[in-house]
Amino acid sequence: MKTTVANSPKTVIFVAGGTSGHIHPALAIAGEIRDRHPDIRIIFCGLKGNIEEEMVPAAGYKFVPISARGIPTKYTPWFYRWIKDNISGTFTARRLIKDVKPVLVVGTGGYVSGPVIMAAAQYKIPFVLHEQNVYPGRANRLFAKRAAEVFVTNEDSKKNFPGKAKITVTGNPVQPVFYTLDKEEGRHAIGIAEDRFLVVVTGGSLGAQRLNKTISDLRENPGWHSLVEQHPELMLMLSTGKERESSPEVFEGISNVQVTSYLYNMAQWMSASDLVVSRSGAMTCAELVALAKPSILIPYPQAMDDHQTKNAQSLSAIGGSIMVKDEDFNSDYLVEKVSHFINKPEELQAMSEALASTDRLPAAQLIYQKIAPYLSEKDNGDNEQIK
Repeated sequence: MKTTVANSPKTVIFVAGGTSGHIHPALAIAGEIRDRHPDIRIIFCGLKGNIEEEMVPAAGYKFVPISARGIPTKYTPWFYRWIKDNISGTFTARRLIKDVKPVLVVGTGGYVSGPVIMAAAQYKIPFVLHEQNVYPGRANRLFAKRAAEVFVTNEDSKKNFPGKAKITVTGNPVQPVFYTLDKEEGRHAIGIAEDRFLVVVTGGSLGAQRLNKTISDLRENPGWHSLVEQHPELMLMLSTGKERESSPEVFEGISNVQVTSYLYNMAQWMSASDLVVSRSGAMTCAELVALAKPSILIPYPQAMDDHQTKNAQSLSAIGGSIMVKDEDFNSDYLVEKVSHFINKPEELQAMSEALASTDRLPAAQLIYQKIAPYLSEKDNGDNEQIK
């Protein structure tokens, strides 16, 4: 039996990538572990050149790039590239696991999860999965039966997993800052005056063409010009998304509008805002509930199993959001709603109170309780099968 090296740190490997919706849950769970076990080494795996390569080191974790490619939906010349990249990624993950001997591997989605979870399974390292959406991604569906635990958002998620999967409903873990920040603290952090009426518009880390075009159309919208004349305190911040190619001149000169490709301090901007206008990805909705922030949600119509509509409907039913179809969202609609809310702040307050009254379970803590036994093991995963 292999002897554990003295003072060798326990290690947990996280794998997440593709969008911030996969990465933020991993960071939230990792933060819970780091707060309770500062001696545990946490390593993240993801795609080189993707958003996780920036977000993970910024959060203070080591990042290891893994080669991976999404499974083609039909036979194409890319099929052979998929095989090559994922085999390469699996071997990289195997070398990492052999080197650091993790006690646990945590996957929160994205096709980069495939090679790492595969390597963990080959070495018989326990792994857990978290699925943010009602309909799971391919990697999570593939490995669910072999996972020690599968954490899902709600009861509806269960039916989309194989019957043998060990499933626990936890909700979506958001970073603790979303539970602790208030509007005043958010405004202080980003330097926004208390009397500004702030609207934050975001399509997520990848951006949303519909939302970006709506904001660019404000340039020629007379209703917007009239609104900012009546309310010079109005400010709109647009996050276009890192994957969206948009010329800066498209947004230049639009009154009371600021634009950036990505808001790395999104928690501060959302907490500081009076209103959020956004796609209705699972993590965005979880963050809105945590902050008790009123919103206008525009579900992405091509989302798998139309899960974004289901997300938006859940917040709308609470009374904390207005849902509008993608085809109906335009600059006229936005001007109408902003004009309405800027003149009736009591309605925004009522929406916020409706969200605050919901049972906001700390999903990251629930997940930690489930994985804690793996973290308290005496050895560091120096199993005989890792050679």
